[in-house]
Amino acid sequence: MSLFKNPVKMKRTVLFILMVLFAMGQLRSADMKINVIIGGATFTATIDDTETGRAFHALLPMTIDMNELNGNEKYHYLDTSLPTASYSPGTINAGDIMLYGSSCVVLFYETFSSGYSYTRIGAVDNPDRLAQVLGGGNVTVRFEAAALPETRGDVNYDGSVDISDATTLINYLLSGSW
Repeated sequence: MSLFKNPVKMKRTVLFILMVLFAMGQLRSADMKINVIIGGATFTATIDDTETGRAFHALLPMTIDMNELNGNEKYHYLDTSLPTASYSPGTINAGDIMLYGSSCVVLFYETFSSGYSYTRIGAVDNPDRLAQVLGGGNVTVRFEAAALPETRGDVNYDGSVDISDATTLINYLLSGSW
């Protein structure tokens, strides 16, 4: 194969493959983007790539009635339990999406200190208007997967980004037809 006889071409090819693999890794976090819709306002949130985050993401889309608590959070008990890895964060940040126990989804809209234990699900990316939009009472909130503008790295056009894309790219590069 002519690719291995030319060291410059080989280095460029390896660098290109590494860049594609890096882009594929970047997509993993993009896949966990969701929309949090409250009334007419939409907030983008990032769900953590954890067992709990993936389990929560699998429930989407989901519209729930969330109850007000303590002037800093909205909560809702799910009909199902999610995996837990609870810890005491010390400080809760506005926009945090947490799990209390194994089935209570909590959306925080104020930052404060807390001694309670939670399992982190994710966080609203920009919670600046979150408290204003949520208001002081109970509210209906819709969580849904965010549409990706494009699927970077889907080399074989099968609708997903996985190792088969890297294999397709390597086969193409080694074929010498480029």
